Amino acid sequence: MISIGSVIKKLRTVNNISQKEISEKLGISCQTISKWENNKTYPDISMLPEIAAFFHVTIDALFQENIKDSNDIIMDINKDYFEKNSAGWNQSVSGSWEGTTLPAYGPYSPDEDELKLFGNMTDKTILELACGDGKSLIYQAEQGAKELYGLDISEKRIENAKKNFAERHINGKFFVSPMEINPGIPFHYFDCVYSIYGIGWSLDINKVFYLVSRYLKANGTFIFSWDNPLLPCLENQDGRYILSQSYEEEKMFCINKFGMQMNLRNWKISSYINALVDNGMEIEKMVETSAHYDRNAEYSEKYYSEHKAGFINHSLIIKARKRC
Repeated sequence: MISIGSVIKKLRTVNNISQKEISEKLGISCQTISKWENNKTYPDISMLPEIAAFFHVTIDALFQENIKDSNDIIMDINKDYFEKNSAGWNQSVSGSWEGTTLPAYGPYSPDEDELKLFGNMTDKTILELACGDGKSLIYQAEQGAKELYGLDISEKRIENAKKNFAERHINGKFFVSPMEINPGIPFHYFDCVYSIYGIGWSLDINKVFYLVSRYLKANGTFIFSWDNPLLPCLENQDGRYILSQSYEEEKMFCINKFGMQMNLRNWKISSYINALVDNGMEIEKMVETSAHYDRNAEYSEKYYSEHKAGFINHSLIIKARKRC
């Protein structure tokens, strides 16, 4: 236990967290935390899981005196998944797939021209998670955004983003990293953080939203879109859509994409909402609406289809704001 107080202080300092913020979360006094950090007393062993969860690290990490930053730590169980997903997305650049980019939010969903979730972006500083080839950031530049940052797990897609920016003489800063790690992105800096059809690739949604909250200025906005979590639970059967998998389990599953095996977890809507609230954000708007489809479309066994859009919205869109 000798070094745990100094580790707590280091984690608190690098994450710009006050003793008061920790005390309120753990239900203890600031004086108690001060005593820990000065090695006058030590946390009760029963509190270690809660302390580790607060900083998004393992309990073992609380005993590492040489720890640099909680945002550099990934659970070992996820490292293999990240490597496979990175390889898969690198492979995607060799095909014709372009993905979803602004002003679109997702298949058969309202777009930004209709929703106007971003509002006036003139002179705004923005960060996109899972930015891919940077085309949504280019859209933001066209709307007048001042500073553009992008993060993606794929080195190849970030290379394409830089090329796309250079061709249009746009300046931007890019990082190759999973969303669960801060690769050097400044805290308390952004007017808006967003992710267009990328957030669902997170393997630790609570840590991602924790970082988003740190990246944002007070009153900054966070906007993201992703598959309706019910979609992966449905299958086609005799012209009908059948609930064939558990929505409750949030299990990890493997998909074959771009000829590669890739992994993701199907988060429930409540998990997104609770993670936002737990990390200091308030939900301003949630969109669960189908749009841009033919109501008379014929039944199709495709994952996304016009016919299916008449039964269930394909995309979940959420706008939240960081509490002051």
